[in-house]
Amino acid sequence: MCSNERSPIFYFFCKKQMFQTFKKILFVGFCLQANFSFSQSENQLQDVVVTANKYPQKLDQTGKVLTVIGDSIIKANVGLSLGQLLSQQVGVMVIGSGQTAGSTQNVSLRGVNFGHTLILIDGVPVNEASGIGSTFDINLLSLQQIERIEIMKNGQSTLYGSDAIGGVVNIITNRKNKEKQSISASLAAGSQKTLQANFGIFGTLNKTNYNFSQALANTGGFSTAAIKNVVDKFENDGFQTSNSQLSITHELTKNLIINGLYRFNVYKTDLDEGAFVDDKDYTYFSKNNQVGGGLQLQLPKGKLVFNYLYNQTYRNFRNDSSDVAASAFSSFSNTDYTSKASFAEIFTNLKFHKTIEWLIGADYRAQNMAYDYFSVSAFGPYTDTPILADMANIDNQSVYSSLNLNLENGLGLELGGRFNNHSVYGNNFTYSVNPFYVVNDYIKFFATVSSSFKNPALYQLYSPYGNIELKPENARTIDLGWQVFGKSKSNYLRMVYFNRQYTDLISFLSTNQPPYGQYINLEEQNNDGLEVDGNLSFKKISLSANYTFLDGKISDDLKSNAKEINTFLRRPNHNLNLTLAYSFNSKLKGSISAQHLSKRNDLYYNSDTFANLAVILDDFTQIHTNWNYKINNAVGVFLNIQNLTNKSFTEVYGYSSRPFMALIGLSFTK
Repeated sequence: MCSNERSPIFYFFCKKQMFQTFKKILFVGFCLQANFSFSQSENQLQDVVVTANKYPQKLDQTGKVLTVIGDSIIKANVGLSLGQLLSQQVGVMVIGSGQTAGSTQNVSLRGVNFGHTLILIDGVPVNEASGIGSTFDINLLSLQQIERIEIMKNGQSTLYGSDAIGGVVNIITNRKNKEKQSISASLAAGSQKTLQANFGIFGTLNKTNYNFSQALANTGGFSTAAIKNVVDKFENDGFQTSNSQLSITHELTKNLIINGLYRFNVYKTDLDEGAFVDDKDYTYFSKNNQVGGGLQLQLPKGKLVFNYLYNQTYRNFRNDSSDVAASAFSSFSNTDYTSKASFAEIFTNLKFHKTIEWLIGADYRAQNMAYDYFSVSAFGPYTDTPILADMANIDNQSVYSSLNLNLENGLGLELGGRFNNHSVYGNNFTYSVNPFYVVNDYIKFFATVSSSFKNPALYQLYSPYGNIELKPENARTIDLGWQVFGKSKSNYLRMVYFNRQYTDLISFLSTNQPPYGQYINLEEQNNDGLEVDGNLSFKKISLSANYTFLDGKISDDLKSNAKEINTFLRRPNHNLNLTLAYSFNSKLKGSISAQHLSKRNDLYYNSDTFANLAVILDDFTQIHTNWNYKINNAVGVFLNIQNLTNKSFTEVYGYSSRPFMALIGLSFTK
């Protein structure tokens, strides 16, 4: 249904008119092609190299919808968290990025449910297996240790397996290959007693390349819970984090390279009892260890790659007894989660001809988790039924393949499939079909039809509310779009329509018998939307903008209870980002950005009525600014200001959001 309230500007977002609109989109693309052809003097698409298909490709050789956040953008936004930078990109929503540091960061591509976006680090999947969504906590990552980010939209399960329903966020860490040893460091201070320090050393010794970095941050923060009554005084909730990473690459022979890595990430944050309820003694602690390695063997017509990663996470929620909220059930509680995940993968890409490249691979994943809960209340001590690691575990094997055809006339086609075997539910299959057409090396038309899936989480299978009969959540996605580049490769305009249909979504169903609930495959969902993004750069000034429209309905298949509701809790139908950057001279650069989110739906748990209440979150606009000044070739000064106008807004009902915040610092590179 098309309503003026939902779509005040883009009236054509009605489903009945969507394909007619796309015909107009194609026409606009051809018009842009004519306008650009007079000034085009170089092959723009061929200048950008991406790794979306697991091996390096020029952008004109893939039809995938990609957003690349390069090193220059990351450096220009020093002081931001990873979630804050991701939330500025087209089609990306990170719930929690505007709240207190340490808040749960839920990454959603194109409005998918939380847990339906796969996080990769250097191309390898990372998960936190004990969580309900089994999603990796991006609070464990520092933006200072990231060199590049590739965001791939649409279902990506064919190449990347479970969780990649909305797409994949590939975080590529700093791996500078320099013969000479280099050092980088930064120190910053800001609002709410915030301190940040970063140090890195990298270089090459003989045939061994090494990269080490350490990031530290501490902030006094502000209250996690929102204050409902002005007479209330809530304490600030602080956050401390440490991120260490070491990677080593050694060239054994001209054709064989081996590598190893170690990452240690830890953070602690203060929590509150809940929406509008303060707590002075509630804390959350998370510790993550990653150990891995691999090899790359150069073949006559391709490359053989092996990757391995062991990922261990410990999480603890602890609420002490010195401060007890009136609504609290217990005076003390302690919850421990432990998860272990192993990932091993081997694949090869073979180039039979300059127009034909074939990828074939296999991967193995094993996960287990443990859970323990203890509390003390007026009724005495209580211990919940524990989950033991030797009982709550799964393993998963997959084989996959992808064929990439790039004909000399500009036509291209990517075909892929994955056969997956899961130790609990059995077998499933996914596919991807992606034709594209490149015109005169600077405009590209593309379409994609793909299927994707998410495995049930260990908690959904083995907790007291678990269901061993759960099936994977499945989705089928369609993309239609075009992208055109100008004379400068940084100038582009892209428009994409997408439609996604879910089946077998996992929901929690309340029951009248102990344990009073169970996870079941219940819901179906239908989402569609439009993404528009572009960038226009001149000698000293650049303007980037993106807009995302989302629409969707969710329904269950219980005939006695059939219903349809809006899909997107806390996710807006309209999301607009604008950034204006200006280079005053070779030393001084600045930017100002604005983000607008439309009204959103949310659910609020009322502890008095024991029911979820529907609420509407107001729309809001935020303005941020970044400034960088180079004192000399080695030393620079930066200033980052978030929420410049101190706009009050709400991401999650009952919880505070970021006020005006400033951060100033020094950076050093030599």
